[in-house]
Amino acid sequence: MNIPLIRPDLPTLEDVRAPFEEILANGKITNFGKYVKQFESETAAYLGGETVAVSSGTVGLLFALSSVGFAPGEKVILPSFTFTATAQAVLYAGGLPVFAEVGDDLTLSPQDLEHLLDQHPETAAVIGVHMYGLPARTAEIEGIVGAASRNRRRPISLFFDAAQAFGSSVDGRRVGTFGDAEVFSLSVSKVLVSVEGGLVSTRRPELAERIRLMRNYGIRANYDAHYSGLNGKMSEFHAIIGLHNLRRLDHILATRQERAHRYAHQIRRNTSLRVLVWPSGVVHTVKDFTVLVPGPNADRRNEIIQFLAERGIESRAYFFPPVHEQKYFCKYADRPLPKTEAFSRRVITLPFYTSMSDQEMDYVVEQLSEAERRFGMRISAKGGAGHLGSVLNCGNQSKPGRDEA
Repeated sequence: MNIPLIRPDLPTLEDVRAPFEEILANGKITNFGKYVKQFESETAAYLGGETVAVSSGTVGLLFALSSVGFAPGEKVILPSFTFTATAQAVLYAGGLPVFAEVGDDLTLSPQDLEHLLDQHPETAAVIGVHMYGLPARTAEIEGIVGAASRNRRRPISLFFDAAQAFGSSVDGRRVGTFGDAEVFSLSVSKVLVSVEGGLVSTRRPELAERIRLMRNYGIRANYDAHYSGLNGKMSEFHAIIGLHNLRRLDHILATRQERAHRYAHQIRRNTSLRVLVWPSGVVHTVKDFTVLVPGPNADRRNEIIQFLAERGIESRAYFFPPVHEQKYFCKYADRPLPKTEAFSRRVITLPFYTSMSDQEMDYVVEQLSEAERRFGMRISAKGGAGHLGSVLNCGNQSKPGRDEA
């Protein structure tokens, strides 16, 4: 069998033919047309906050950070276990990244966040990440950031990189309503797909208005720029596809939940791999279905990925290396992050998509079980974290000054 990592949920041509023909005929294919406005209206209703459609999640995160106006060189705390775009947006917004540890759920550790806020009292912003679509510990993080803001008698902005989490919720409260703003990606690998695009959600109307201007070069009217900005617009084509998928999102999420539970049961029953679980009261998009190789067998992770590839199964190590070990970001790393480093060496993201069949799941599990037999792993199912040391030598990298940000 040949099993890709993802199969995107896309409309058929007939599903979108009429609106596509309409905009091609009238030429209104961009510049805030009716479908972008409709997409913003319906996503706002779904999430319970104001939304701004943009060209990508990365641009949305850049705009969200820039909208609060922190000064160049101010510090932003974020987990290192994330896609590099989170940290790239911090740099483009003029901030300096401060890398935090994650907890066992691979989301920002509240304990380490509290420690870092004490160590870096000048911190201007915090970014949590909803990993693989699993919500971060939002209540704890909001409480810690709120307490630090009160103690310092100045606001510390709180954002969430929700790139993978459109449709996730915590105790009935949608992701998209936490912090000062949350930012979604709508690219082809996500659960809500517009092919390319992003969405900023906030309950602060002044931030939404500012970001609307920033996505059009900061112009308010008559080519008069009031804010920094660039071209961050979403096209009508992308909004049409996003609308189609939004209207069937609840069905997609329900299907993914059912499929993920079956997959997890089969993996637990037939392998020693650890399945990442989510608590009751949480809706998880399962954008990526990620498992952990047992700690003592962490050095076998890449061999397992290669073994699967030879049998037609695409998989990835999401996310390795963590950002603080990446060549460009080493200079911002000021301490080891042993938990992040250990987890990054154990993760395997397996194929998973809404339309994945039982036969495809069973084949993946069968090959995982065969890989364990091949590499003699089952007898070592229990053990420590399996930390292997840093992939990059960051110790001799120079620390950045303001100008390097």
